[in-house]
Amino acid sequence: MPVASLNGASIYYEMQGKGIPIVFVHGHGLTHTMFKPQMDYFSEKYRVIVCDLRGNGKSGKLLQARSDIIKTQCTDLIMLLNELHLRDAVFVGLAYGGLIVQQIAMEYPKRVRAMVVADSYCHEENSFLTRTLISVAAYCSWLSYFAPAELVLPTIRLSYQRWNTAYRIIRASLLEKRPRELYMQRMAMTGWNSSEHLYRLPFPSLCLAGDCAEYTLRQMKDMAAQLPDAYFAIIPDSTSPCNLCQPETFNRLLEQFLEAHLNPLKVEGG
Repeated sequence: MPVASLNGASIYYEMQGKGIPIVFVHGHGLTHTMFKPQMDYFSEKYRVIVCDLRGNGKSGKLLQARSDIIKTQCTDLIMLLNELHLRDAVFVGLAYGGLIVQQIAMEYPKRVRAMVVADSYCHEENSFLTRTLISVAAYCSWLSYFAPAELVLPTIRLSYQRWNTAYRIIRASLLEKRPRELYMQRMAMTGWNSSEHLYRLPFPSLCLAGDCAEYTLRQMKDMAAQLPDAYFAIIPDSTSPCNLCQPETFNRLLEQFLEAHLNPLKVEGG
């Protein structure tokens, strides 16, 4: 089992293929398994790296204070690149993973060859009422994290009745959830705002969202408008995570973006 001991924790990862590295960063409450359709597809041309963020899946414990969680998880990924002797990579983040990728882009821009963010956001809604409701919901959502997964699954099944692949992977992750660490990561998201930094990011970016998720659709469109070299695309008949609801469309859009901005024949890191 590939586990890297770094930054005071064990980080589970998988790597497949050769070429330019693509690091996929999973969403909140999910693990590296959410990217199986992408790993199978992109490893034919690229070096695909997936991992479990600290506090998730098969990786080590998350013991940091709320204010340090996202930065610590970003440092973990940069140290994983170092461990694998890779200078830079394309970073692809879904939902919570999109926040991680944005943070890496802001803190370590020289390590980012291109950035892809899907089903995520760059700031919370501007109105005081909306911000207040989001904060209250975050603090009051502890029950959904600590309650047995069996109580939540019927609602998830109903929400994803059109997207069976997404449901199966979400279900498996819920049955193995780590409640305290999951809740801490949810709290770390509160107050997120990267808007004032996006215009400085010098590399090409792609923003994706499913057409059934109004909030993230609006956020991803706004984020693309703030980035200096960004492309925005909508994935039809999809909600979050769009890479599982419509994997073929997601893969096609990501592949087109990579082929337009990268040279997939260039091999790095051996």
